Amino acid sequence: MRPFDKARICKTETIDLATKESKTFSKEVMTATSKFLRLDFGETSPEDIIVNNDTLKYKDRVLAVYETTKGKIWIMAESENKVEYTIVTILFPSDN
Repeated sequence: MRPFDKARICKTETIDLATKESKTFSKEVMTATSKFLRLDFGETSPEDIIVNNDTLKYKDRVLAVYETTKGKIWIMAESENKVEYTIVTILFPSDN
């Protein structure tokens, strides 16, 4: 089983609105999400990819960066119980 299989996937309101306004952006978000779920962390720095791979062992927060036509998006996974990942959130950096 992959680490994020049981996680709920959520989008911020700004991501949701932008996907409704642009088919291109919507496809980019779907592609980025698919990559994230396969542990392809996109344009994340090599150093942060190492950190992500390490944090997967302890179910700590994983954060990845993807370029889109609307700028960078972040996708992050979090665990509420440190046993399994429970939520994956797609957001613009400005949503943080």
